[in-house]
Amino acid sequence: MRSVPTMSDSVLISAHKAGDRHAIENLMDRHHDPLMGFLVNRVGRDAEDLYQETWVRVSGRLDTYEDRGSFRAWLFQIARRLVIDHHRRAGARIRMVADPDDAVPSAVDSVKPDQAMDAAEVARVFQEVVDSMEPEMAQVVRWRLFDGISFKDIAERQGVPLNTALGRMHRGLNKIRVVLTENEMHEGRKP
Repeated sequence: MRSVPTMSDSVLISAHKAGDRHAIENLMDRHHDPLMGFLVNRVGRDAEDLYQETWVRVSGRLDTYEDRGSFRAWLFQIARRLVIDHHRRAGARIRMVADPDDAVPSAVDSVKPDQAMDAAEVARVFQEVVDSMEPEMAQVVRWRLFDGISFKDIAERQGVPLNTALGRMHRGLNKIRVVLTENEMHEGRKP
């Protein structure tokens, strides 16, 4: 796990303004896990890129930052704006469309609205599956999916090799996938 100094954000910002080049690194260490968790929950695989972009923006504005509130709130506001921009860009991308004569119906096209599980049902089933897992596996799933903690940090926290943490995540996701698929098929058979 990362070692974060006990200095307040305000002290670190003042140190940065005074020329301490390590102060920003300490801020990054302190806010890494919550910021990555926030980003992973909103953009998935693109979280690392947005994490880096957030800190590029922060470092460019830190010299003019006025300590009128919570640094973390300001940091997350920058990250939130980047997430919004990210989704706008993703929505504006041009998508290639196949010739309609060549189109093959997908599985999504064949699912009727009354057959699909709603989000609340998926969340309920997901929580039941995680609750039924062995505690170490459930913890890996929660830390990774909800808190955005790296597998290296998870392995250190659990005192296991990295491959063990990865294996627990893999088996946990497979359990979730199997149960959700079974429930989806069961829901699809309802009259």
